[in-house]
Order: sequence, then structure tokens, then C-alpha cells
Amino acid sequence: MKTTVTDQDKQTVKPDPRAEYIRGLRALADILENNPDLDLPYTGRREYGMLHFIPGESSKKQARLFARLIPGTVGKEPRDTAFDLVGKLHGLHVKMIAQRDEVCTRVVTGTREVTEEIPDPQALAAVPKVTVTRTEEVIRWDCKPILAADDEDSAVSA
Repeated sequence: MKTTVTDQDKQTVKPDPRAEYIRGLRALADILENNPDLDLPYTGRREYGMLHFIPGESSKKQARLFARLIPGTVGKEPRDTAFDLVGKLHGLHVKMIAQRDEVCTRVVTGTREVTEEIPDPQALAAVPKVTVTRTEEVIRWDCKPILAADDEDSAVSA
């Protein structure tokens, strides 16, 4: 009996990027759990080295979901043009970074007069420019292959 393979049979299913990312996190957790001599990734050792979430579209919806799903207290840290939500999953620090104007409402509560001293643009335009020559190092990095034995002297440019 002869079997015929059609083009439809040959189609491969592309893996779901979300499912593959989650598989990667679980695999990393297994590696860390089974190898205590391996240092933790930076995100697991310091509060300021967090696993960052940066929402694409619908930042407000993603921020609400993040704040609701992360257990415990989620901190709010507004800065410049960003608004950060920070939390912790056991020993893993997580942060969602959103554009402040996408998740917050700007409210003008008053005005104030600010005086500052700046260089005079006309005087700056009158200052002559000079040409300066300086010497810079030209460098190359020679790195031993990372998996080579320590006694090998072979160099690989990186």
C-alpha cells in the first residue's frame, strides 16, 4: 500500500511564542534548582535588577492586570515620563514600565514662575570655533573561546 503525502500534511505548526517563553522560564527554574553552584541571574539577586514588563498596546489595561496579579503590595514609582509598578514573586523582582501619560491622568493644579540662568544665544553664536586634534586608542578584543580548556592559548576575536 502506497501512502501519499500532501502539502497540507507537510505544514508545520509554529510554536506559540508565549508558550515557548513560559517553557523557558520553567527550564531556567529547573536549572537553578538543580545546580546550586550556579549564580542566580541578576534579576534574582538585586531589587534594582528586575524582570521588566513593557506593555505594547493598552498600557493601562496591562498595568491594572499586573497590579492585580502580582501578589502582595505592588509599589508605584512615577519618574520623568514613565510610571513603574514594582512587585516581587518570592525571590524574583518584577517591574512593569509604562509611559506615564498612558496610565495616569495629567492634572494641572496651578502655575508657578521659574527663573533660570542660561547662556546668551547671541553671545554663544559670536564665540569662534577651533579645530582640535586628539589621539584615540584603536582596540581589538582577543577572547579565548569560552568553553575551551584554560590551558589553551588560542585566541578568538570578539
